Amino acid sequence: MQTHLVQDLQDAISNASSGRRAAALRKVTDLLIDQGERLSDVQVTLFGDVLLGLVEECEPSVLAELGDRLASAPFAPLPVLLWLARHPDAEVAAPVLVRAAGLSDDELLDLAGSRGKDHQLAIAGRAELDAALTEVLIELGDRDVRYRVVSNDGAKISRTGFLRLVSVAARDPLLAEKTGVRADLPVRLLRDLLESAADAVRARIVSKAPASLRGEIQRHVDSIAQETQRRAERPRGMREAVEMVERLKDSRELTEDKLIEFARDRQYESVIAALAMLTSAPVALIQPLMRVHRNDGLIIACRAADLSWEAAREVILSRLSSVTEAEQDILRQQYADVSFATAKRALYIWEQQTLTPRRAG
Repeated sequence: MQTHLVQDLQDAISNASSGRRAAALRKVTDLLIDQGERLSDVQVTLFGDVLLGLVEECEPSVLAELGDRLASAPFAPLPVLLWLARHPDAEVAAPVLVRAAGLSDDELLDLAGSRGKDHQLAIAGRAELDAALTEVLIELGDRDVRYRVVSNDGAKISRTGFLRLVSVAARDPLLAEKTGVRADLPVRLLRDLLESAADAVRARIVSKAPASLRGEIQRHVDSIAQETQRRAERPRGMREAVEMVERLKDSRELTEDKLIEFARDRQYESVIAALAMLTSAPVALIQPLMRVHRNDGLIIACRAADLSWEAAREVILSRLSSVTEAEQDILRQQYADVSFATAKRALYIWEQQTLTPRRAG
């Protein structure tokens, strides 16, 4: 068969030098497609050498046809696929970039980083994309490339890739919609995306989400709406916080649960006003305790308010960026070591020392 094959190839290219390269290219491709499943590796290499000798002077439309025919062929010569994939004309490269299984991840990464938008679009349309490749496409591609990546169910997207998508989606409602319905979007990033989206965008994300995700997304949307409402109702300053806490006291709604809510929402003015009310201490005495680095003063104030450890912990943690379990255990022991009477006496002494004017003597 080797002798006949060589003769057929020689016949196919015999007139190539006289301006009939396109016809010769098609004939060689016909032979390759017809014989492909029965060819040895050596024979496939021979076909590749012949094809590479013909492609140089062919029109882009002919090369695009070649790429379309070889892209899905498992026996297509890799050097030919790479030559087509690297072609500057995206119409030539696209069929191979989209469908050729022979291209390695490293080769695709190189192409994604060195070619333009149309090549990136083609790569983004592949049936499978690994996370390293999608990171490059998301970072270097324009919005159309990102749309295609995020709409591709076969694309693996890393946390880094999702972070970039969520960041850009804050200014791109359509990208927010496409990103928000992906099942692999981490929950924390889904929350961030929904928080930065307009109400209309959130509604479209819910409506377009798969049934398996719709309930979870709706819960986040509802939670964000409630949080937005709470923020709108928050006091805008210390005076308003004090007035609100006084109303809560009058209506008997100034409870530990309400204080915990203030602390978890980082409503510092409300926490200060509530602690002042619960300890019968001036706001000016409690306010500095929320600002200093040490926890001793806040422990005293919480104990003087007769708070449970659970409520005191939320107040203390509300002003700290992060606390380990071991550190929390130490704080809990410190809190247990202070009695209510000691805390009340300490607050009284602090008030006398810091707030009561001294008589001229």
